[in-house]
Amino acid sequence: MCRQQKFRNDPYVTTLGGFSKVTNYIFDAFRGTEEQHQRPPEEVADLLGEVIPGLEINQQEEPGFEVITRMDLGVRPPVSRRDPVSSEEWSRHQDAEGRMINVPLLKQIIFEGGLCHAKRKEAWKFLLGYLPWESTVEERKVLHRAKTDEYFRMKLQWKSVSEQQERRNSKLRDYRSLIEKDVNRTDRTNSFYEGLDNPGLVLLHDILMTYCMYDFDLEAQDSGYLYFCFRWLLIRFKREFSFHDVLRLWEVMWTGLPCQNFHLLLCCAILDSEKQKIMEENYGFNEILKHINELSMKLDIKEILQKAEGIGLQIKSCKDLPASISSILGWDPPAPPPAPPPALRTPQRGAACSSPLSRDSSAQNGCSPAFIS
Repeated sequence: MCRQQKFRNDPYVTTLGGFSKVTNYIFDAFRGTEEQHQRPPEEVADLLGEVIPGLEINQQEEPGFEVITRMDLGVRPPVSRRDPVSSEEWSRHQDAEGRMINVPLLKQIIFEGGLCHAKRKEAWKFLLGYLPWESTVEERKVLHRAKTDEYFRMKLQWKSVSEQQERRNSKLRDYRSLIEKDVNRTDRTNSFYEGLDNPGLVLLHDILMTYCMYDFDLEAQDSGYLYFCFRWLLIRFKREFSFHDVLRLWEVMWTGLPCQNFHLLLCCAILDSEKQKIMEENYGFNEILKHINELSMKLDIKEILQKAEGIGLQIKSCKDLPASISSILGWDPPAPPPAPPPALRTPQRGAACSSPLSRDSSAQNGCSPAFIS
């Protein structure tokens, strides 16, 4: 299977798999003698070319010079954070019927400071796509009732499965076993889950089982190449920060700013914060893994968010940035300049609407498209 196909099928594993090859090569270079770890230039070029398609690498040898290929990211710009969005500030972004207004600005200030705890129950439903930003209060009530009915219909599907039916369905049986184990391992220091007979555990179990009915073909990702980033990405940094900081981190990521895969920049920010320690100590893989695991609850969320945003701005300003990097991070490619309008005579009003070739562009011609239900 070619690399392009692998990337389309599984971008996380393919990207981090390639990234791990580069990091292994770099750390190999720090350890041992040059004779033990030297690799031919063409091998290094092939390695980097595989990880970053489109990166041009000069393999020409010049006497007395070592050719090193790199991308100059320039100076990292300073980044500041703001206070969380307050209830009053959230209300100012609602019209009289409850529609959210100026949503891009609202997302930007949520990204820059998060939300006050009092607004999370309401705001997260928008950030997670449960509620449309343009919906009114009354429309949201109708939608909530419909989604509640849908949830209980899906819940009834697995609730009504008999023991005999489940014995014949190995996938459902395996999912139930996995979910029961995960529920038992839930963080009991959180008051919502503490104690053996806590109703929160039952609720969590039912939600996960119902989600299986919603996405029954869900499969586990291959984690072979994720290495020390695996835990970060698997549970979105849940074990790296306090519960309060994780809530702030998640709502920042849900804004989709400054790119869809901002969590990858967060990984870079953590590694960037620890690179001096790792390199000075010449850590091997096991030492790196141990060091990363010991960072739990020792990271400053504000510092990491600032650094991740700064790295993102630094990368985006790079004029020679390969398109594959923009694709991995989830930056939209720049829109092409608009084509000049064709020099055509103005059609008679009504003729444009009746022509089969103009139906797809009826809005541009001033016609109102008809919707047939």
